[in-house]
Amino acid sequence: MNYKFSHIGIPTTEEKNWDGFYEAGKIHFTDFSKDEFGIEWVKCDADSPMPAMFQNVAHVAYLVDNIEDAIEGKEILVDTFSPGEGVRVAFIVHNGSPIEFMELSK
Repeated sequence: MNYKFSHIGIPTTEEKNWDGFYEAGKIHFTDFSKDEFGIEWVKCDADSPMPAMFQNVAHVAYLVDNIEDAIEGKEILVDTFSPGEGVRVAFIVHNGSPIEFMELSK
């Protein structure tokens, strides 16, 4: 499995200039590709169904070719979902911290 670094996601309670909102998870997020350091800011609404670890601990994200292969045998934090067209993501727990895997449509 090849893991290509994508970005760092940092939870916040501050308001930002949000680039998107994932309705099912009630997550506001910025576009890490617009940030010179590759930071994605994330803020969950008070009634977000996302796990506390996702809402409170920074994550590192990696691009993978196959998300099913990437999560196989891992502790799943957030099962695979699509926050936007052509993107599938999943979160695992690794050494007590969240890791995001991203699969982009070719």
